[in-house]
Amino acid sequence: MSQKELVFYNRDNIVNFMSILVGGTTFNRMKGFTSQENSSNTETDETKYVDEPTTRKRVTSFAKEIGYEADRIVGDAIHNFLAEVEELEKTNVNVEIVTVDFNKKKGNGYYATKRIYSVIPDSSGGDENKYTISGTFGANGDIIIGTATPLDNANSIKNISAVSFTEDGDNAVQLVTFNVSDSEGQVQGAEIVIDTNNTIYTDANGIAYINLAKATYSNIQISKEGYETQSNVSVTVDTAPVYKEITLVEA
Repeated sequence: MSQKELVFYNRDNIVNFMSILVGGTTFNRMKGFTSQENSSNTETDETKYVDEPTTRKRVTSFAKEIGYEADRIVGDAIHNFLAEVEELEKTNVNVEIVTVDFNKKKGNGYYATKRIYSVIPDSSGGDENKYTISGTFGANGDIIIGTATPLDNANSIKNISAVSFTEDGDNAVQLVTFNVSDSEGQVQGAEIVIDTNNTIYTDANGIAYINLAKATYSNIQISKEGYETQSNVSVTVDTAPVYKEITLVEA
């Protein structure tokens, strides 16, 4: 019997596409990146039972990161966006990344996952010839499983420049946007406690994003030092994205 030939995954068949707008519908190919390395950053605990000779270890949590390096391309919207985050020292910047596995055909598209990531710049200009940018995308939301559908008529997966993303029914969640302000404008750094598993904070524009499963979330607590805490906010997540405005009152 002849041995079956092994078929390996090509690195260029696992491709990231980004929307610089959380909740966007078009995800553009992340071109010009020399590195996009995934790090799981798992936390574990160990238990040694007295009647067993070895210790048991289990994973308790993940802190997923994607380390990135890119040769900055003139006119590339994603490169310009990431460079501006570092150059202008912007904080609380989030993007959405769709990771497409072109080895897995799925209907008219391909198997894909989507997630919100925080942009964490590191450095720029490290190469003496090409202007480089680097940093980390830190996971800032749950993984959503779905289908990526090409948005152009590329004759090869290598030439697909943009995709849309459709969530699977059993894994469907909706984007919930909180807009927190006071009598004078937007409130940065407000803490939003949705439940025991979900706490988020507003960015410099008073906005906080999170993907939530279908349900009614009651007794959401919104607080910040110097303001009266609101603890009776509720949102209902169903078949469409949710936009919730909250006005805080100074204490």
